[in-house]
Amino acid sequence: MIGLPYLPSVVERHAEASESCAAPQRFIAFFVPNGIHMPDFTPSAAGKDWAMPYILAPLEPIRNKIAVVTGIDYQRTAEPAEPPGGHGSGTGSFLTMMPVNKNDKNPARISLDQKIAKTMAGCGRPLPSLQLGLTVRGDGSDRVPNIAFIETISWDANKPLPFRDDPQQNFDRIFAGLDPNASAAEAARRQAVRTSVLDHVLGEAETLKAELSPTDRVKLDQYMTSVRELETRIQNLGGNGATCAKPNRPTATSTAPYQDRVAITLELAALAFECDVTRVITFMFGRGNSMQDFSFLFNGESTPHHHTSHHAGNAKLQAKLKEIGRWEVNHVANFLKRLDQTVEAGGRTLLDNTLAYFNSEISDGNTHRKYDMPVLLAGSAGGKLKVDGSHYMFTQMKFPRPLLGPSGGPHGIRLFVSILNAFGIPDQTFGDGSAKGPLTELLV
Repeated sequence: MIGLPYLPSVVERHAEASESCAAPQRFIAFFVPNGIHMPDFTPSAAGKDWAMPYILAPLEPIRNKIAVVTGIDYQRTAEPAEPPGGHGSGTGSFLTMMPVNKNDKNPARISLDQKIAKTMAGCGRPLPSLQLGLTVRGDGSDRVPNIAFIETISWDANKPLPFRDDPQQNFDRIFAGLDPNASAAEAARRQAVRTSVLDHVLGEAETLKAELSPTDRVKLDQYMTSVRELETRIQNLGGNGATCAKPNRPTATSTAPYQDRVAITLELAALAFECDVTRVITFMFGRGNSMQDFSFLFNGESTPHHHTSHHAGNAKLQAKLKEIGRWEVNHVANFLKRLDQTVEAGGRTLLDNTLAYFNSEISDGNTHRKYDMPVLLAGSAGGKLKVDGSHYMFTQMKFPRPLLGPSGGPHGIRLFVSILNAFGIPDQTFGDGSAKGPLTELLV
């Protein structure tokens, strides 16, 4: 089995599909660890007339389809003056808005992505949600009661939904309908056949093409070519290639360069949306307090991310953080631009029908505080949110801002309520319930 892109001529023949399922909304959350160098992230003016900050510059081609939201405050929920530390408390509450400290066994803990995924359960997608990310060593446990709180952002009924980071396993899961924990017999069968998932479905694809409109035939050819190219790239990473279905992660693949795995995993995420395998994805660039070495950006000079984020005002370290932030945003921008190239029902692009949420577990890595978070939105969830190139500034403080005091901005819960409302969920609070109501400025 393999997923297919959205093909209008097929949908028209299956009018029984509900309107909401045929014209879907999608959600993706991006987690970047250790904060962002905020002076190079935050526009200097509110509204639409602002100069593009250095870190956000890769988003310029889709400027009118993003929104920067500053002044959002997570501090009251994430860090109630007790352990765990700044990274663990921020990662544990990143999408749940539930405190970790003294609340780690709360069965009501559910993350925003899972709340949204449950509303789409009737649409029959092969995967209700997909958790992706990169396994990166961190700087200790940060005193979380369960290590999952610093390594996972997706939760349901207090159960962590960990991400998978192996490109081969994710490829098989998305396109081959295979469980990476498949039996040894099934894995052996596939390895013996040693043919790609595309080879399995080429005959069926040719049959389908005869039933498609000329436009959809071109679209299907482009899609199959993309999957084939991706399959080849994964094979070139090492291991036994995309046909390998070993239950355990192939060593060569899991140790491929971080930057290669980020690019391929995000390409997998884009294809998962394009072929409508899932409508909800989370992606972690690394765990909270990631120690990922970005030496590939700095001529081999070792730069562990967490240690670099504790810049203590050092200009050289701040300059490195600026480059790391831009590198992360550049990968997100490539993903978003790809979504914007796919037109769906009603003339909207796949990006238009998506809401992408970008943030970190802390704002500034040197302070560990959670005021004035680096929130970026992209796409409008099918026209339900005012993501139109605006900078929504919920604090009157201008840069250089004090990062050691309350921003006075709204709680992140209100941002999440806005997102839930955009997805047709009428809830007026979320998480620990310490704030209520949407940010009406964001709603259409």
